[in-house]
Amino acid sequence: MVPNSSPKIEHLYVDADARETPLAGRILKKLRGVPVTVVTDKERFLEKTAKLPLSTGKKNLWLTRFKGAFLKPCPATGPDYLCCRYWVINAQSHCPLECTYCILQQYLNVPLITVFVNIENVLAKIDALAAAHPGRLLRMGTGELTDSLALDPVTRLNEDLIRGVAGKKLLLEIKTKTAFVKHLPEVSQGNVLVSWSLNPDRFIRTEEFKSSRLDDRLRAARAVLEKGYRLGFHFDPLLILPGWEKQYATLLRKLTRSVPEKDVLWISLGSLRFPPSLKKTLAARFPKSLITSAEFVKGLDGKMRYFRPARTDLYRKVYGMLREKWKDVFVYFCMENKTVWRDVMGSSPEDNAHLDYLFHESVARRFPDLALPAPRRENYPAGD
Repeated sequence: MVPNSSPKIEHLYVDADARETPLAGRILKKLRGVPVTVVTDKERFLEKTAKLPLSTGKKNLWLTRFKGAFLKPCPATGPDYLCCRYWVINAQSHCPLECTYCILQQYLNVPLITVFVNIENVLAKIDALAAAHPGRLLRMGTGELTDSLALDPVTRLNEDLIRGVAGKKLLLEIKTKTAFVKHLPEVSQGNVLVSWSLNPDRFIRTEEFKSSRLDDRLRAARAVLEKGYRLGFHFDPLLILPGWEKQYATLLRKLTRSVPEKDVLWISLGSLRFPPSLKKTLAARFPKSLITSAEFVKGLDGKMRYFRPARTDLYRKVYGMLREKWKDVFVYFCMENKTVWRDVMGSSPEDNAHLDYLFHESVARRFPDLALPAPRRENYPAGD
């Protein structure tokens, strides 16, 4: 069943040290009626909940403080695959959606959906980062360790960030597989985009459980345009499943008929990749999934990937179909090597810094209303 509202939370756990924060108070008020447990022994609580099945953990919400840095560089997978130097806002971890390929099944050791309620200083961190790099276009988002909008109607985590970055020379990305956009505030500055991870409906039904259908995602994209947001789309992971070429052709036709290219900041392409240990978890949790039935090879980053000839064929066809419709939108690969870039697009960024610069160049050229500083290659040195 495809949800039309945020997934239901069955129990709320609140760290005693965190319950007086404004965000915790807001969530408690929104979830009034849901059983609440105040946790006084955090270490024992986490030891106990670590044993919960993931499917159970996804129905429970854990409110606590985050002791680390909320704003971090995207965790690139080594020098062999190009990374765009995106910044991640870690305000929540785990996700109520059930995508078969999700790496969080292996990555996180707390199965509860966790909201870090002490995020009041994140805007100051963003301002400090921007001040340290005045000539760059900083891109950041909340969707690395969770779906940005799956629980946002309850938590409203993104709302303060959206208003806080208004008018600043940076881009905030809200990434989702849902259609939960009614609660988002209207914006006028155009430096916030809502982006959707897209797959054909057939693959959504078999591999992206509890997420929204394709048509609902595209309707939501049109809705946020009316509120002043811009758009991004992520074909990641692209899946080699029976009939994939026809399925992606239909998807691209629907996308390009649904929203105007002029409002899309970027599109990413990335094929299925996963740590070897995920295969066992996937077989246990989703025995009907077919995504690991293709041929894979271990990449230089230790992740299983489609063989390069198969990846290249997949990318060439999807990229070719996209370029038949949209000629100008910025398209990039997520975590691919230079050989694949050259084989599919005819050229490759020199390094991560060059790819970062190319984002700035594209956005400055296509969206002059943002009044960005002129893109200069010297502002994007390698190695930092």
